[in-house]
Amino acid sequence: MDFYIDQLRTSTHLKNILTRVRSRTGIQNMNVICRWGFCLSLKQTSLPRDIDEKLDGVTIDYDTFAGKNKIIYTQLLVNNMVKHNVEITRRSLAKYLNSHVNRGINIIYNNKLKSIVGLLKLTNSKS
Repeated sequence: MDFYIDQLRTSTHLKNILTRVRSRTGIQNMNVICRWGFCLSLKQTSLPRDIDEKLDGVTIDYDTFAGKNKIIYTQLLVNNMVKHNVEITRRSLAKYLNSHVNRGINIIYNNKLKSIVGLLKLTNSKS
């Protein structure tokens, strides 16, 4: 099966949080922060909640989000979905990518990280 994801989309609320995280940490590219958030969310033992908000905030092309590691990020997402018995469709891939990024960015924000060092410590901590 060919796994295709078109875009990462956020709510306006998450866009505002991303702007604050960018300001706090000095990480200028939102796609980089979204990658960190995605990975932090994957560390959790449960699936992220569905996003009830309108996805009218930031739109990032999936190639920009994943960069040269597109195959790795896609496979991480697919593996997580298989682990939780989620049917893999184009729609579910996009849904869970958005949900994981949303949860992960909120983890970063709620931990009040102020530097890349704090982000590394959070990433290396046990969930």
